[in-house]
Amino acid sequence: MKYTRLDLRLFNFILSSPPFAQINKQKFSHNILRKIHSLNFERNKDIEIITSKYVDHINSDLFTPLGRRLHSILVSESLSEGVRLKSSLNIKVENFKSPIFVIGLPRSGTTNLHNLIINSFDTYGLRYWELSSPANLFSDMYLDEKIRRFKSKLGFYLYRYLIPSIQSMHKVDMDTYEECWHFQKNYFLCYNYVIQSKFLELEDFLISNGSKNIFNIYKDYLYTKHGNKQTALKCPDHLMFLPDILEVFPQSKIIWVHRNPKDSISSYCPMIESAWNLFLGGDNKKKVLPFIANLYKRMLKKAMADRDKENLNIIDISFNDLIKNRQKVVDNLSSKLDFPIISKKGKKKKPSFFKNKFKYNPDEYGVSKYDIHGEFDFYLKQYSNYL
Repeated sequence: MKYTRLDLRLFNFILSSPPFAQINKQKFSHNILRKIHSLNFERNKDIEIITSKYVDHINSDLFTPLGRRLHSILVSESLSEGVRLKSSLNIKVENFKSPIFVIGLPRSGTTNLHNLIINSFDTYGLRYWELSSPANLFSDMYLDEKIRRFKSKLGFYLYRYLIPSIQSMHKVDMDTYEECWHFQKNYFLCYNYVIQSKFLELEDFLISNGSKNIFNIYKDYLYTKHGNKQTALKCPDHLMFLPDILEVFPQSKIIWVHRNPKDSISSYCPMIESAWNLFLGGDNKKKVLPFIANLYKRMLKKAMADRDKENLNIIDISFNDLIKNRQKVVDNLSSKLDFPIISKKGKKKKPSFFKNKFKYNPDEYGVSKYDIHGEFDFYLKQYSNYL
């Protein structure tokens, strides 16, 4: 059975009928390729080739009719946002302060560290609605924000309806400081599409071609939002693109939070399972662990190799310290970043400490039987002081 929920089974049945299924595939292919062509700044044929392969992948039997339709809406709407933003970004960036980048494996404490930095220092972040709907729609600032918030909220509530458990895994509202992939997805070259769709050819393309174009657009957008103010950004995907970050943002500070891979893998399994169950249907509980473990290994090996090759100056933070002694982390960062801690009088609202409230059993995913210590020995040895 593809879906256990009756409503999803009904939607899937309707979309699986021949007329709907054929229209679904044709519209998706046409829309995606047309928008990618509009975004292709340098008319890079390789981008169009990988996009065509991606469309074929989404149109394969791996996806359910419902999953294909939902994914096509996600990608198509995101690319429309990118096209609108591209046409509006024509600015001269001056006196730009390179952002602070928080990196680390998914579910390793990056969200908590990101919020701690924004609320402890004179730094700014991008909120969910600003990342998911970055293009201005109206010249009136008040009306524009209201409409973009509403647009973001509609997409968010749809996702929450389809995956009700997502809020207990990763709490989001319109004003939470969110991950950069919500912006990057508007330009297709986004690592999250690799994870959601299991399309590893896109990962190979991203690693081979880099993300400098996306970071340059991001730089322009950050300048329009915060001018020359100090910003803090975070996304686990950035582990794969450290040289690109430092080429576009040469003065940026990078902070790497470390957590035992066994714990972060255990926490990530339910999230990926929920996404795959929606897009691919069926029971994916036993399939997510090998995929996530291999993904984590590739991310860590790439980041560690780039760090050694480029002799990068990265600040390392322990997840355990982040949990047990947040003031120690703040004091450490204040010293290394040379940032004064915001005084109590001028202090921003204290961030809540985000905890995973979702109840799950790691053994259901085969975590206890998987030789995580053996597979991640290269990482555990090098960063043992932070694990």
